[in-house]
Amino acid sequence: MCRLRIVLFMLASVVTSSAWAAGAVLDKVITGFASPESVVAAGDSVFVSNVGEKLEPFTKDGDGFISRLDRQGNLRELKWKSGLNAPKGMVVQNGVLYVADIDRVLGWRLSDGRQVYELDLSATGVRFLNAFAAFSGHRLLLSATDQNKVYVIHTQQPRYEELQFDTPPRGPNGLALDGQVLTIAEWGSDDRPNGMLRQYRLTGNQAKLIRTFEITPPGYLDGVVGLGGQRYIVSNWVRFEPAGVLHWVDARTGEVTQMRAPVMAGPADLTLDGTRLWVPAMLEGKVYRLNLHSR
Repeated sequence: MCRLRIVLFMLASVVTSSAWAAGAVLDKVITGFASPESVVAAGDSVFVSNVGEKLEPFTKDGDGFISRLDRQGNLRELKWKSGLNAPKGMVVQNGVLYVADIDRVLGWRLSDGRQVYELDLSATGVRFLNAFAAFSGHRLLLSATDQNKVYVIHTQQPRYEELQFDTPPRGPNGLALDGQVLTIAEWGSDDRPNGMLRQYRLTGNQAKLIRTFEITPPGYLDGVVGLGGQRYIVSNWVRFEPAGVLHWVDARTGEVTQMRAPVMAGPADLTLDGTRLWVPAMLEGKVYRLNLHSR
């Protein structure tokens, strides 16, 4: 009986993996954004970071902002927070929305919208702080795409340190943390579409490479979200035009599959909300809401 249960469990796992690989059906398209880069859901709201009218992710021009939607995808406040430079990745931890803005991290308390956090990383020379992952109760991981680094951000007392890699990622972009395994979606190097998906095992602030996944078609990888059980969805720009796709990755088996989903221009830092996937299309000024489905 025990052996039978194990076999049935393994079969169920395979069926579940295959089902997730199937694709995503378009549910809604929300328009009116200005180079939307990241989406995060918290409570009754969904927040969208906007780099600005001009896609200038390195420029301190003050035209970046954060939009607030409800969970149905209705726009409530186009500029919930404004005056930012080029806000990108976001994460919510302990009731605070943290945002990466070129070379600083800002945080607003969601209960009243009050700014409660600011951390300046300009001394490192960074110009492209990008995506977050919650690390522990009061720590965050934050990718620095232009430096091939990931920083550990402390939120109780604003400070930072550098994660130490045995094999540094090339243009680290999206991050996902599953236990002590950090998954990094690479933008790539040398301005070429050669980003890969890499996984590292964390021991303290040390990161050891354990596996690498090649993505087809090759491209510029952006966001990554975990589905549990070492399964992930990754966004891939492919080219700087309406050619962006989503990939499903099973790190246990090494399977990498292009999902059946709408083609987008610049699919960026996506988020998973139950079975709904929110994907900002930077080059379109839109956010796509997709429903994941099985075969």
